[in-house]
Amino acid sequence: MLVLGGASFLFLMMYLIVRAGFSNQGALNIVGLDPQGVFLAIIAIGAAVYYLGPLYGIAVTLSVMIHEFGHVVAFRIAGHEDARFRLVPLMGGIAISDMAPRTQADDFFITLMGPGICIVPMVAAFILSDLTFQTFPQASQFLWIFAVATGALNFFNLLPFWPLDGGRCLRIVTDAFAPRATTAITLGMSAVCAALAFHLDSIALTIFSLLGIQSLWFGRGLDLDQTRLSIGQGVLSVSAYVMTSAVHFVGGVQMIFWIIA
Repeated sequence: MLVLGGASFLFLMMYLIVRAGFSNQGALNIVGLDPQGVFLAIIAIGAAVYYLGPLYGIAVTLSVMIHEFGHVVAFRIAGHEDARFRLVPLMGGIAISDMAPRTQADDFFITLMGPGICIVPMVAAFILSDLTFQTFPQASQFLWIFAVATGALNFFNLLPFWPLDGGRCLRIVTDAFAPRATTAITLGMSAVCAALAFHLDSIALTIFSLLGIQSLWFGRGLDLDQTRLSIGQGVLSVSAYVMTSAVHFVGGVQMIFWIIA
């Protein structure tokens, strides 16, 4: 009963957060149901199922969609009434808004909310997997896979490499405390990402490092007109980033080490 109570509390918290994002903001616009969008979605989901297997493919797709939905909710909370959700999982750029965040605080909140909102379904999936292990073993297995995949994906997404969410969080905080060092630090982390890609022979990390260098070369990556974080907001932002990363690391630790190995 205590476990179920805890799970119910987590879902209540997520409901209140999601509700706040849509209070007085109108209905959520879902785009991407055009033939091309549907075709890309089918390819993306099919590729995930083919390469990862049915359970892992569906779990990863669901996790990515929840992650992107978190960005949309954060956009709406920050006053972006045009924020909308594109049904093209695994293709990136699903959370859409025509307006840039007005402040670095909003930008950081929107960036971290993707991984942040995934904590509740991840923890709930672990709890339900344990509760259904004997009665519904297949459902229990899927819930466990979903929880671990969610933790691993969001942990990697929070690594401090541009253009991942973690890289953007690092850039925002650095720009607030040491604006002159922002570009140098971001370039340094991109170099670390490239070195890791070479050492681990990782295609994914190679792509991320190239994207990071490209985005830095053609644009600064942050809105110069944004109001910078205050010292207090910066400390709170770093704390939230560390806590969110730690939770996802614990949740996805088995898959994380499997991927690294």
